[in-house]
Amino acid sequence: MIRKSEYPRYLQLLKRRPEFSAFTAEQFAELAHVMRVKQLPKGQLLFDQADPRDRFFFVFSGLLRTERIDESGDFTFYSFIPKDKGFPYRGLFHDQEYAYSVNTLTPVEIVSFPMTVFEGLLTENSEVMRRVIVEMGQIINENENQLQTMVTSSASDRVHNALKILSQQMGQPLDDGRILIPYPITLIELSRMAGTTRETAGQVVQRLETAGRVVYEHKRFTFNPYIE
Repeated sequence: MIRKSEYPRYLQLLKRRPEFSAFTAEQFAELAHVMRVKQLPKGQLLFDQADPRDRFFFVFSGLLRTERIDESGDFTFYSFIPKDKGFPYRGLFHDQEYAYSVNTLTPVEIVSFPMTVFEGLLTENSEVMRRVIVEMGQIINENENQLQTMVTSSASDRVHNALKILSQQMGQPLDDGRILIPYPITLIELSRMAGTTRETAGQVVQRLETAGRVVYEHKRFTFNPYIE
């Protein structure tokens, strides 16, 4: 449980983020009045697909997974939300329900605001609106690239492509040129993202390790230095 006396520290962290830094002092005061900060354990559902879309979130630490099921129930789209990211940007000023469900894959610290307040402040501040549009564009590009690269009949290729996507979206460069994903990603999560079995995902990872392209230790991937 985060005490309200600690909220100013989280507000200062938000002020450093590009999407929030252009809010005025008065607008930050309004956000501070309605904000909530929570610590959530691993494996908790934050909200479900089609729940009322009533709050906007920002991740201070940890990793979350989004899951969207299409109307037929035959296709599921997975993506991840690491720290220093806000969500949901999808459906701003339009949607009444969340378009996907969100679960915590690690313990997380997260702040949230009423969606009506956040959207209202966006309409008052054109610079923040511009930055949010830029962020939305980047998310759209990432999702489109993921869909395009994952459309293949080969399960092994899908696992391979899923690893490339994880490296591009969440990888952190190390001093020796390698790329580290600083979150635990299980083979089950990788297989879900690739739409295949845990066994197939494990076989692909093992082949990449043997080839010296990937190190997988303690559920963390390190790429050496990239996957082709």
